Formats: sequence, structure tokens, C-alpha cells
Amino acid sequence: MTLAGADGPAGLLPGVTVVIPTHQGRDRLGACLESLAAQTLAAERFEVVVVLNGPSDGSAEVVEELRAKHPELTLRVVELPYAGASRARNAGIAAARRAYLTFVDDDDHISPAFLEVLLEHAGPRVVPMAALIDVGPDGTDADNHVNRMLTENAGRLVSPADLRVATTVNAAKLVATALVKDLAYDPDLDSGEDIVFWMTLVVREPLQFYVCRADEGATYYRTVRAGSVSRAAKSFDFNVRQRLAVIGRLEQLHDEAGPRERELLQSRIRGQAAFVNEYLLDHPGDHGRVVELLDTQGITQLPYDRMNRLLAKGLVIAYAFPPYVDTSGIVMAKRVRERGDVVDVISNAMDRIRSTDSGLRRISGPFVGYDKALTTPSYFADWGSMERFVVAGLDVIRSWEGKGKYAFVYSRAHFAASHFLAAAYKLANPEARWIAEFSDPLSRDVHGEERGSQVRKGRLSHDLRRGLRSRGLPVPASKNGFVWCEEVAYALADEIVFTNVNQRDYMLSYCSDAGLAARVREKAVIAPHPTLPPLFYELETLPYALPDGLVHLAYFGNFYATRGLDEILQAIAAVEPEASARLRLHVFTSKPDDLRERSAELGIADRVQVGPYAGFLEFLNLTTRFDCLIVNDAVTGDTHTANPYLPSKWSDYRGSGTPVWGVVEEGSPLSRQPVAYRSVVGDVDAAVAVLRQLVDAAGDQRVSRSSRAGGSETRA
Repeated sequence: MTLAGADGPAGLLPGVTVVIPTHQGRDRLGACLESLAAQTLAAERFEVVVVLNGPSDGSAEVVEELRAKHPELTLRVVELPYAGASRARNAGIAAARRAYLTFVDDDDHISPAFLEVLLEHAGPRVVPMAALIDVGPDGTDADNHVNRMLTENAGRLVSPADLRVATTVNAAKLVATALVKDLAYDPDLDSGEDIVFWMTLVVREPLQFYVCRADEGATYYRTVRAGSVSRAAKSFDFNVRQRLAVIGRLEQLHDEAGPRERELLQSRIRGQAAFVNEYLLDHPGDHGRVVELLDTQGITQLPYDRMNRLLAKGLVIAYAFPPYVDTSGIVMAKRVRERGDVVDVISNAMDRIRSTDSGLRRISGPFVGYDKALTTPSYFADWGSMERFVVAGLDVIRSWEGKGKYAFVYSRAHFAASHFLAAAYKLANPEARWIAEFSDPLSRDVHGEERGSQVRKGRLSHDLRRGLRSRGLPVPASKNGFVWCEEVAYALADEIVFTNVNQRDYMLSYCSDAGLAARVREKAVIAPHPTLPPLFYELETLPYALPDGLVHLAYFGNFYATRGLDEILQAIAAVEPEASARLRLHVFTSKPDDLRERSAELGIADRVQVGPYAGFLEFLNLTTRFDCLIVNDAVTGDTHTANPYLPSKWSDYRGSGTPVWGVVEEGSPLSRQPVAYRSVVGDVDAAVAVLRQLVDAAGDQRVSRSSRAGGSETRA
């Protein structure tokens, strides 16, 4: 530790600058200044800078009276015409001439030994802290949150991460002036600017705090005053708007911080989110208003569980869920946002089979309270892994239900385990409303063949059989786990969600119990995948050049035996050369090799460009930047009487504002959507006709797209 008796840094004198910001402080300032006049530190070793901010109220006269009474003090005044604690502190920092600096509020005071003791322990990167005692109408109180932690660490050098309260208050500290000369309090923050200031400092500098011992006599006396910023009454402005502003500033420090500082940042952010939660617990009807504001803030590190603590009305069970990159999980996240209820979520930790994208949390996060990804084996069809998911999920739900039972449970199956856990919950809680959604036919593949694994004896199958029989409901005759998933949900759920009519009719056509299928029709709901609000199409961008003078088409997704782009490729090769030369097909896929080979074979390799991987939010933004988006049906004509699949991309394309070309099977769900262009799968001549239309309309579409993008589109 370096003692502070030596010469200060270049341009700074040894000793301490005390900055006192004051606004309309005439009646408070005198006692504060008298405590400085009584310091045991020699007067020549410190200066006092009083920053008068805002309209004059007589505070300057108070300062002059003290100057006359104590001529030995170095007392300077800085006057600002406008009010603001941050501006006043920044002016005090700029005016400081001494090697170390401390702040004292105008309604607080310090013990006689305060400056001497802190200066004794200060160093270039050592920030000493004194005891902090609250002073209220009933006297002094040393038993406050800050002082308790200081007492526990008295006489020790402590890292910021181990003395978390040090970054929550502005008072009772002495810091090297050189460290803060280029650091400013944020004048745009109405509160919490001290937290942002000190967190910025500890992120950027390797600081330690030294906690002074009580017997050394250094004490900061903080006045507890009704109406002060730190004790503001609950309000949307203070608890929500101001707290989110602070969180946004703290989040900007994340990339600069080391591991321990990031942990501290998250602690500070959770503390701010707790204020939002306190408001919502009293005003649950304002949750939508909070989300509306949050959506505009660009915050990605918000601890939604802290914000939404004890607010959940229902339970969502989605084996796949953000942050895992999975189409089913993204659709479930959009469902959560669409419903607008706060929910607790159980999912599977899919690290083995899926990548993650933290940006996906912005879709559903504002509506999620407790969120648990179970570390059970990640398999699509294995009965044993599904049973383990159910058992582990029930244990978690029981631990959550201390706050009350759920009014509803919503489960979604692409992964069957979701419905099995929901069924187990429904059997134990029959009063809860169960909504069960099927993304696609589960027990039949795209060729119409049955798929799935065998149901095995064990707790899950035993409980399901017993529960169904006790309610007089049919037990599936099949031994196929996917058939069980469908028919157990049909029997127990209060509402069955299908994405389209063809899917409903097809799935019920192979249900083994005609009576059960009839009952499902009565409680079935048709709900296509939700489309996100326009804001989500602007959250993230991916640099991607689109040269002028060309017609840019885009396709997003992989290729399968039942879904490809060959008729589009053939049409680009077959259309008139002058039209073909103006076309560019941009394909964003993880499997580009076959595409490149086929394009070269057709002689159009220069007209087909494989795009880079795009995260979901980047994908949404990209959809707004092309002349046309292509979505195509799976080919099912040889295996199904009617196509039961509605491509999930359609819901995302629909919100882009970009014209969509649907390559459809007749009678499919996609064929009934309001696409701008349409051709039949496999029909090259029809695709050629669409390409001609696109080339003819390209000028108008480019103008329209530029207007949608506010004239900000990037063109190479």
C-alpha cells in the first residue's frame, strides 16, 4: 500500500480534494462544511470544492460565512447554471487539484478523523472506505446493509467482487484523482449514476478497497431524508424507466470486464432488476408496459427471472427453448410472447445437439420467470430419456410451486417429451388448463410412414395408464411412444393447437380411437406460427452487400428429398439471357455443396450466391433487404391426400414487408397464404414466368424496399 504523503501525479498537489455538490442546499450545507473545518488532517493538505448547481438560493452566502469563520481552509466555489448531481460531480472532478478525491453530499457530514485516516490508507489503486452510518429523525443507525459488509471486512484489502457494496454507494471513499479525471458521471441518468461510475472504474482499473477499522475513527454520516433519490417512492419512472437505463449502461461494460468483474456487473444488474420486480408485484397490470419499454432498450443481459419473480401465472414445457437454436424452440418463444402472460419454463439443456444464441432470449425473456433447462439426455425418440425428463421436470415443478399452483400449462411437441411432462402435471393437477400444441404430425414422417420408439415399462408408462383409466379415457393400443404422445395429449389436454387445418385432419385421420378424434375436433384450435413485431426485424444486422441493378432473391434453409430448389435453378437457367443476367439467388444454408454443384452444372454458378450463417435475429433483418423471399412446400403428393405442413419460415417472412414467392403444392396450407408470387412445385415454366415478373417489377420493388428501410439500405 502506498501512503499519500509523497508528491501527487503530474499536475496534482499532494493531499485531498473534497467535492460537495449542492442544489438548493442553503439549509443543509452549513453542518457539512463545519465537519470539514473540524478535520484532524492539516488544512494545507486538503481543499474543499463546493459546486453550486441550479438557481441561486443563498448557498453561496453560507460558503462565504464559513470562509470568513475558517480562513485556514482552502475553499473554492464552482457555479453551474443548471441542476444535476452528475454534472456537479463532473465539475468537481474537473476542478480538483489534489492527488486524492472524495465526495460528500451537502446533507451529510464526516467525522473529524475521516480525511486523515482515509488518506493514510490510500494508494494509486487502493480505495479506502470508512464506516457509513445513517442519520435519521430517531438518531444514528450503524446497522445498515452497507455498514454490515464493511464491518465484516474491516482492516482488510478486498477486491471489488468481494466487497460488492463498495460499488453501490458514492460516499465514504477516497480515490486517486488521476483515475477519475477522464471518467464522468452520466448526466443522462436520473439515478444510479454512482453505480455506473464506480462499476466503470473497477472494470477498467485493477482496484482494491481497504476497509478502515472502526477504532480508527473514520465515519461518514449519511442523512436519511424522505424524498431523496435513493429512497424514492415506487413509480414506473423510478422503478422501471430509470432502472432499465442504468442496466443498459452497465451492460455496455460487459465486453471490457474480466470474469470476476462480469460477475459483479451481473450482481449490480440483478439489483436494478429487483426494483422493476418490486413495481410489478404491486402493479402486475403494467407488465405489458414494462415489456414495451424494455423492447426498445437493446438490453441483452437482463435477468428476466429477477424481474419476473413470483409473477408467473402458468407453466411452459418446451423441450427445445432459447437460447438453443432450434426452430421448435423459437416458435415456442414466439408463442410465449404472443400470449403475453408471465410463465415459468422447463426445457432441456441441448448443448450436445444444438448451438446457442443469447439474442433469442429477447423474444420470450420478458415473459419468463423461473427458467430451468434440465440436464437430461437429449434425444428425439428414446423413451428412457423422455421418462428421465418427466421425472426431473416434476421435481423442479414441485420446488417452484411453493408460490402457488399454475393456472395453465402450455406444452409444444416437436420433441415428444414436452407433452409427457405436461400430461404428468395435468394428472396431478386436473384443475390446471393444459394447452398442447403439435408443430407437425409427430408419429408420421414426411413420407407418411410411422416413426417413434417403443414404450417401455416404468414409472412414466405406469402413471399414464393408471391416470387415463381412472378418468375413463382410452389407453393407446400402440406400443409406439410417439403415438402415445399424440393420443395422451388428445385425451387429457383441454385445448389442442394445430398450425393448420390439413395438419389437424391428417393427424386425426390415423388416430386409433374414432371417439377420441371426434372429441379433439371439438377442442382443437388452428393457430399458425406467430409473427414477431416489426421491432425484431431491426434488432441485429449482418453486413451483406446487394449490388445495385440486380434482382435479389433469397432462400433460407436446408434441402431435403421432399424440399428443394431445383425448379428455381432450372428456371434461372431457362429464362431469357438478359433477364437471367439480372438475377441473383442468395441461399443461406448449412449444406451448400450440392447447391454449388447443381448451379455449376446448369451454367448459373455466377448467379447463385451462398450466404453466411445468420443468427435468427440477423435472419429477420436480412429478410427485409431483398427483392423477394422464396418459401417452398415439402412434396407430399405421393404419400398424403393433402399436404399437412406449413413451413415455419412463412411466419417470419410475413413480418418482413418483402414480397414472398411461394412454391406450393395445390391445396397445401402455404397455397392458401397471401404470397405475392406463386408457382407449383416442380413446374419450371411457372417459375420462369415468376422470374419475368420479378425482373419487370424490380425497379418499383427496390424503391419500396428502400422506403421500408428508411433509405438506409446498404448497397455495394
